[in-house]
Amino acid sequence: MRSIALLAGAALLLVPALKGQDTTQAAPERPFVTGGVYDKPYLTRLLGRTALGGYAEAHARLERADGATEEFGFEAKRWNIFASTQVSDFVRIAAEVEFEDGAEEIKLEFAAIDVSISRQLTLRAGMLLSPLGRFNLAHDSPQNEFTDRPLVSTELLGVALSEPGLGVLGLFPLGATGRITYELYAVNGFDDGLITDSPDGTRIPRGRGNFEDNNNSPAVVGRMAWSPRLGLEFGVSAHHGAYNVFESEGTPVDQKRMLTIWVFDAEVEAAGFRVMGEASTTSIDVPSGLRGIFASGQRGFYLEAVRDFGRGWVRTMPRSFFSAGGRIDVVDFDRDLDGDTIHRYTAGFNFRPTRDTVLKLNYFRGTVRDRFNNPTEEAGFLFSVATYF
Repeated sequence: MRSIALLAGAALLLVPALKGQDTTQAAPERPFVTGGVYDKPYLTRLLGRTALGGYAEAHARLERADGATEEFGFEAKRWNIFASTQVSDFVRIAAEVEFEDGAEEIKLEFAAIDVSISRQLTLRAGMLLSPLGRFNLAHDSPQNEFTDRPLVSTELLGVALSEPGLGVLGLFPLGATGRITYELYAVNGFDDGLITDSPDGTRIPRGRGNFEDNNNSPAVVGRMAWSPRLGLEFGVSAHHGAYNVFESEGTPVDQKRMLTIWVFDAEVEAAGFRVMGEASTTSIDVPSGLRGIFASGQRGFYLEAVRDFGRGWVRTMPRSFFSAGGRIDVVDFDRDLDGDTIHRYTAGFNFRPTRDTVLKLNYFRGTVRDRFNNPTEEAGFLFSVATYF
């Protein structure tokens, strides 16, 4: 818990540090997280107190591994519904329901009540999007420049990661354009499915869905981000807690086993490029009898760069533009092995009739290595359409 305490302490120490600073010139109004839960296009079209909206996404995929076709078909990937209500000047509630893979999976992704005491302190409770990296807070498909989400987010962290919890968030202006934001919550955390329900080795996403807290021992998750100006932000996140059942009716049945995740994220806009990335490292307390089979440490990162061009080239769509970019994905499922890794390189070309709608064409190549370091070469073409509504 020391790492989480340091994160929380840093947030609290900001308060006296800012008392002597001139904050009469407030930072420009901008969303708490760009592309986050309260930064959706539908919010500009409120009727009364409640807003409704969402986004839809469809894929066409051709993927090959070692020369053989692995997937060739179409997916109605996601259909998400948003709702937001300004209950009063101090109370706000929002929710998001996701229908994935043709409604094969239906998930309450976010449903939280915010009670705003001040700009620096808001109480939040409900089903939360855990602030474990920036991407988990802003992962809508129309916002993203690539069809597939980053591998470190999906394979290592389990994005979209939603957890029941309670905590606080806030914002401290720094000068004319800068700010520091924080979120800190107690949540149910992960369960032992990350091992017991994972035949391929340690997989943290298998421990999601711990809606009733399997061990009555809440975990802690938090993120702090420094943004000296719009388009430049650096964040650090952590998630720490026990994942196994270690007591039964007050009787110890196992050693308390901890899971700790660190995520570092950055966003930079410069010279016409948008550069974003996240890096994560994890530590899992694996039972002694399973060490060597299940990983006790994992890591990964993604880095992408995108540039817009061609605004107004399509005369019938004066607000349209194009973009092109690339992304590197690296995931290491076991830091103690040479294998059990994924390396992938993706190139993308997009057309946006408006900012809210995007057509994406991606090509990727990569190598997947099993635990014995045997490689599998993979490649694929992906086409997708995503839009807010």
